[in-house]
Amino acid sequence: MVNLRRDLAAGGIFFLYGSLRLLPRSAAVLLCRALGRAAWVLDGSGRSVTLSNLEGAFGEELGQDRRKAVGSATYVNLAANLADLSRLTRLSGEELCSLVAADEESFGRLEDAVSLGRGVILLTPHLGNWELLAAYLANSGLKVHFVGREPYDRRLDSLFKAVRTSHGALWMSRGGAFEKLREVLGQGDLAILLIDQDTGRVKGTFVEFFGEQAWTPTGPAALARLMGSAMIPCALVRQPDNTYRLIIETSLQTVKTGDEEYDDWENTRRASLAIESLVARYPEQWTWFHRRWRTRPPDDWVMPGPPRTAARLESPSPVEGKP
Repeated sequence: MVNLRRDLAAGGIFFLYGSLRLLPRSAAVLLCRALGRAAWVLDGSGRSVTLSNLEGAFGEELGQDRRKAVGSATYVNLAANLADLSRLTRLSGEELCSLVAADEESFGRLEDAVSLGRGVILLTPHLGNWELLAAYLANSGLKVHFVGREPYDRRLDSLFKAVRTSHGALWMSRGGAFEKLREVLGQGDLAILLIDQDTGRVKGTFVEFFGEQAWTPTGPAALARLMGSAMIPCALVRQPDNTYRLIIETSLQTVKTGDEEYDDWENTRRASLAIESLVARYPEQWTWFHRRWRTRPPDDWVMPGPPRTAARLESPSPVEGKP
């Protein structure tokens, strides 16, 4: 039965992918939005998790009707991403650029950080179209590495890699990625990392996310500490006309006390707050159906504190500290 479900799922993905590529973009977006609305109605368990997460994150700020509207929009926006991902391998660089608006000031901040030669860690949530983000930045001339999970079915491997590496982006599997990331950051490249999901199989810690402790990977903070790389929050968000806007925030200020455990925790906390800010601004585009707070802190868990014997040093962002 498990194999049958996987066969049907894989077949459905290939069929949908091929069908969307045949349609004009406007028609593909409309179809995907309809599929997203249907998924919201049919996915009872996901809908329940979504509404519960929204209530926990926003409390009385969002009434029941508003939570339902945001939850439905989450499914619709995620489905709409498929319209562009399905045709990404056949889009010209010019066509890809026409889908994205990026202001020169924010993109200049990113280029300044890259120019320092210590590598850049782009922190993006599962918000907007994070897969398209890698393709757009690579198409803009940056050396981009994107870290993600292997597809659940090996038959989808070639399809996923073709989409993810189109326009020059380089994809690497999450397993064993840390040492590879040290290498590419050492070369001055750019790495896109996502830390907004409960991935218990990677090294992490508990930091607040919408007021609740959430298990969060510490890899980006450790890489920034070891390599001197900037950590820059960013997102590629959908606009009402179904184009995208590239948001590139200023580099995070990080602490460096000499206590590696505390530094990685504190800098992960700061990264999580930056991600939370992006999600709070665009709640209709984040994956609320993910069980973000599934892993709970053990009873004996203690929040790390700064070392008593070391001065707490604030490290300016590499861009701000550029002479």
